[in-house]
Amino acid sequence: MRDPRLEPYRAPAIAFAAYLVLQAASAAALFALKLGGAEGVRAFYLGSEERFTAAKSLAGILEVAVPHLVAIPLVLFAAAHVVGFARALPVAAHRVLVAASFGAALAGILAGFGVRWVGPELAWLKIVSFAALEVALLAWAGLLGAVFLPRRAAAPAGASRRAAGEVAR
Repeated sequence: MRDPRLEPYRAPAIAFAAYLVLQAASAAALFALKLGGAEGVRAFYLGSEERFTAAKSLAGILEVAVPHLVAIPLVLFAAAHVVGFARALPVAAHRVLVAASFGAALAGILAGFGVRWVGPELAWLKIVSFAALEVALLAWAGLLGAVFLPRRAAAPAGASRRAAGEVAR
């Protein structure tokens, strides 16, 4: 922990980082199980005779999109502000990560509409944007961990040999 003013926020920040990792892992599992690859994404939005599923309706897609349009930006906003407050990244790198995170989230939400009403070839956009958002969430969690997890102090040269000699005695 570099800045002692951050100490009171250590536990909530580490918990938040853990939740980000848990969310990313569970979302990846659900995506893989429910959608799989590009064909699975197409079948999910366009329907499948083999699975006896109908194409998603506007109401059905909106039921998923609307909560995501609130929850995902809120999580990204919180992570970006804590990491920014702690000055864990140079300003330019922070801006790039913020833009990539929000861009991936928005693209992922809009990609479902695109697959359904623009063209099934946009299934790749759903997969790429989802993967990018997952990487971004893990990056935010890693940065929070880097800032808030306690660091071990480097031992002075020769200290480990002396400690080993004392244990052997």
